Amino acid sequence: MAAGLIGVVLWGIGMGALESIMRAAIAKFSHKEKRATAYGFFNMIYGIAWFAGSAAFGLIYDASIHAAVIFSIMLQLIAIPFFFLSAKSALRAETKK
Repeated sequence: MAAGLIGVVLWGIGMGALESIMRAAIAKFSHKEKRATAYGFFNMIYGIAWFAGSAAFGLIYDASIHAAVIFSIMLQLIAIPFFFLSAKSALRAETKK
C-alpha cells in the first residue's frame, strides 16, 4: 500500500514537472499566432507515444514481468543521453543571447 502511494506521488510530481516545463518550452519556441497549434501538435504526438509505449509495455508484461521491468529500465537508460543533449543545446542557445 505504501509503495503504491509513493509511486503515485512520484508519478504526479513527474507529470506536473513535464506539463509545466513543456508548456513553457512550447510557448518560448512558438510564435504567438501558432501557439495553440503547437500545443495541440505536441499533445497529439505525446498521446500517440504514450499509447504506443503502454501497448508495448502491456504486451511485454503479459509475456514476462521481469522482461517488463528490464524494458522499463532500458528505456530510462536510453533516455539519459537525449536529456543531456537537450540540456546542452538549451545552454548553448542561452549563451548566444
